[in-house]
Amino acid sequence: MENELVRLKVVGITYNQIENGMYAMVLEEEDGNHRLPIIIGYNEAQSIECLLQKIKTPRPLTHEFTSEILDSFGIDIESVVIKQLENGIFTADVALRKGEEFHVLDARSSDAIALAMRAGAPIFTSRDLIDKCGVERDSFASRQLHASSRQSIPVRTAIERVKNPNTSPYSDESLESLKRMMDKAVKNEDYEKAGEIKMEIDRRQKNTD
Repeated sequence: MENELVRLKVVGITYNQIENGMYAMVLEEEDGNHRLPIIIGYNEAQSIECLLQKIKTPRPLTHEFTSEILDSFGIDIESVVIKQLENGIFTADVALRKGEEFHVLDARSSDAIALAMRAGAPIFTSRDLIDKCGVERDSFASRQLHASSRQSIPVRTAIERVKNPNTSPYSDESLESLKRMMDKAVKNEDYEKAGEIKMEIDRRQKNTD
C-alpha cells in the first residue's frame, strides 16, 4: 500500500566523518530487513550518540533542553514520520499534542529523531520510501550507501564497531583507564570520543558476564 507506514529504530551513528563535518545515522525497520541511512551534522550525531550510549552530559544539549521545554508545558511528541523532498533531502513531520490541541510541524529529520528518542515516541516512514532508499541489512556492511545528495559514501556503524572489537583504538587500555578517559572526554564535552570509549567498556563488561 502506498500510504503504509513502517516503524523504524535507530541502530547507530557512523564514527567515521564522511565529508564537511557530516555523519550518517542508520535506522532499521522493526519488522523487516531494510536499513535507511540519513546524513546528519556533527551536533545532531553527538546528541543522538550520547543518548544511544547513555552518556550523561554536564549540561543539557540542545535536544535535551528542547525536550525539557516540551515537558514543562505538557506537550507530548506523538510520532515522527520521515519523508523525502524532491531534491533528495530527508525531512520529518512531528506530531505534537497538548490536551485536545494537535499540531504537525515540519522539522529536520535529525532534530525530529533526536527528540522522538528522548520522548520514547515512535518513528515511522512510508513503505514506498524504505523500498526506494533503504538497503538490505545483510549487505549493509559491504556496500556503499547513498547520501541525500546522491553521492556515494562509505560508512561503518557503531554496531559494526562492537562486532569487530579489534578495530577499537582503546583495546590496549585497562578498564579503569578507560573509565577515567571517558570521564575526561565528557568533562571536555568531546561526546563522540566518550561514546567510542563507552562502547569499548560495555564490550569488555559483557564479555566478563
